[in-house]
Amino acid sequence: MKRIRTIGLIALVVFCLGNTALLAADAGLVIRSPLFGPASRPVVQESELKRQGFSEQLGLGGGAGLLTDQQRVLSAISSGNYPVTAGDSYRLVYLDGMKTISFDLQVDEKRSVTIPGLGTIDGSAMSWAQVREAILAMVRTYHSYSNPQLVLTGTGTFTVSVVGEVQGTRVLPAWGLSRLSEVVSSATSWASTRSVLITHADGTTQTYDLYKALRQGVLDQDPLLRSGDVITLKRADRLVQLGGNVYQKGTYQLLEGEGLNALLTVYGGGLLSGSDIQNIRIQRYNETKGGWDVFFANLLDGNDVELRHLDQVIVDTILPSIQSITIEGAIGLGESLDASTPTAQMSYASAKIFYQFYPQETLKQLLTTIAPRLLTVSDLDGSYLLRGEERIPIRAQQVLYGSDEQGMIRLKAGDTLVIPFNQRFVTVSGAVVRSGVFAYVPEKGINYYISLAGGLSDEAAYPTSIKVLGPDGKKIDGDIEVPAESTIVVAKNTFVKDLAPTVAVIGLVSSILGIIAVVLSIIIDSKKL
Repeated sequence: MKRIRTIGLIALVVFCLGNTALLAADAGLVIRSPLFGPASRPVVQESELKRQGFSEQLGLGGGAGLLTDQQRVLSAISSGNYPVTAGDSYRLVYLDGMKTISFDLQVDEKRSVTIPGLGTIDGSAMSWAQVREAILAMVRTYHSYSNPQLVLTGTGTFTVSVVGEVQGTRVLPAWGLSRLSEVVSSATSWASTRSVLITHADGTTQTYDLYKALRQGVLDQDPLLRSGDVITLKRADRLVQLGGNVYQKGTYQLLEGEGLNALLTVYGGGLLSGSDIQNIRIQRYNETKGGWDVFFANLLDGNDVELRHLDQVIVDTILPSIQSITIEGAIGLGESLDASTPTAQMSYASAKIFYQFYPQETLKQLLTTIAPRLLTVSDLDGSYLLRGEERIPIRAQQVLYGSDEQGMIRLKAGDTLVIPFNQRFVTVSGAVVRSGVFAYVPEKGINYYISLAGGLSDEAAYPTSIKVLGPDGKKIDGDIEVPAESTIVVAKNTFVKDLAPTVAVIGLVSSILGIIAVVLSIIIDSKKL
């Protein structure tokens, strides 16, 4: 019983496999032109886009650090907004009668400047240019015609702290012209570029948007630092990666209410020409199934698409419409085969392939692509292209060699390329010992194939009559080489063939006459009695 079940199961499997193969052969194989390049839609991967760090998001460099003392002094003098900073040093020179007075002044921790014998000036809300004018005015008040001069000889330095979403809390040196963007290089890639909090020494706080400052040029969002400032970096609420056919690829932090439209136009700078605006690809990680979901947005709908934290948006290049032609006949569905016997050659089955071609692709490009699928029995020079009601003969072998202008024919949707079988055998029939089909051998004549058939039989006519019919059924000269797909017919002796029936008829008539004679004899004898 078990044995019967096993046999039945095997038979069922063989039956199913056979049907599957038949269905596949009937449906045909679909292949794409290599001119399309990779797959039309990139495979969704866990991390298709490179996530940018905090500094890359803002376009920050590595940072040059603090300038030298001389460089800071020159920068402060040339800058109109250098603030009075604790530790700044000045040199004051003026005339008191015929005497030249010179003082070295220092800005204290409250950013006040004291002029000996004259008074103190509060520089906490002043720039270098403003405090300079205030000091000179004070000297002129007490010393007329003193021609006072004030020179900045040194700039003060101080420290600020950076905490929050950083690789580690930092206490960094700064000076009067240090800006917020210069001290945040220790931020992690998850830090917010849109909401950076500064807590001043007096307890007041302010929030700044570094993206606006560095990407959109709103410079008041990148303020100068003060002594004792504490910079707190928060974690970003919604980071989205943008790539593909846009002007500015990158990682961006969207604000509340901003969606796909803002990402593409404001952050990405707009789409490049050739963008597939009807299929904006959005990849979103699905924590439930542990993989990436992908869906497409159509900008022509006019609806904005909400984006989530860590979404990936890719703008693909628009693809040309895919058109195809059919290839039928002696072509392999797999790799090229090699047949060396007539039986193997005749075992090939006609196949069908649907070829998706690239716009303006030529016949030569097509044949080059399918060349590995051509068989040894493919009749390349007998191929033809069906285009509507027109049948165009194709010299495929010459096209592949690059020596035929037919290779420049442009493919059109609905074309059918037919590649017939080139049957590499010769048929021998008639008055031979063994009629049959024999393997074609180049440069062989009639005698070679008749020898393969066992030679002439006793039925051969005398004198011998042999006809050679070509592949088209027309008689050809038998003295030349016998081509493939030809038929050799050896005539039989028609006299012997016609004599046999005659002899048979005569014998039948003689037998009938003999029977009649016997019957008559019996009748006569019975009457005598």
